[in-house]
Amino acid sequence: MSTPCNFEVNGLYILLTDRGENSFAFHWGFYLHQSGISGCIYHLINDDGPASWRFDSRLSENVMFSQRLLAAIKIGVIDLVLHQALPDRLQEIPIAYSTRFHESITCRVWLKEALFALDDEGYVKLTRSVDEIEAEAKILAIQNKSMGQRTVSRSVGTLA
Repeated sequence: MSTPCNFEVNGLYILLTDRGENSFAFHWGFYLHQSGISGCIYHLINDDGPASWRFDSRLSENVMFSQRLLAAIKIGVIDLVLHQALPDRLQEIPIAYSTRFHESITCRVWLKEALFALDDEGYVKLTRSVDEIEAEAKILAIQNKSMGQRTVSRSVGTLA
């Protein structure tokens, strides 16, 4: 797994990374590939324990080389003029119990809420439900973890 993954410039991806446990629980986030080897990661983190989530946005130059990456699923293309608006919008996603999905907040639930909002506001165009896209990503990450590989693919549930 030492060869770099290939991402498309301006592509918005759902990332699932290995949490290092002997389970199939993953860390979920978004990645906007901006150029060459760099892009921005948008996700929730909980440095201070499971009840203390916060939004994190950071530039990264190692996603394509990450050994923890299991699956990257392209869900859209973000026009350059929207690159700054995207993190501003994602930061507005509530970090609270999801009344839409009836689940306590986690990085996965926040991503689902964000994906719903991004579709609703035209950042991405979903052709399947958020739950179906979640299942697609999870199945791919489980397969990849089991086989010791990582993949970058396009979601079958979007017009990406």
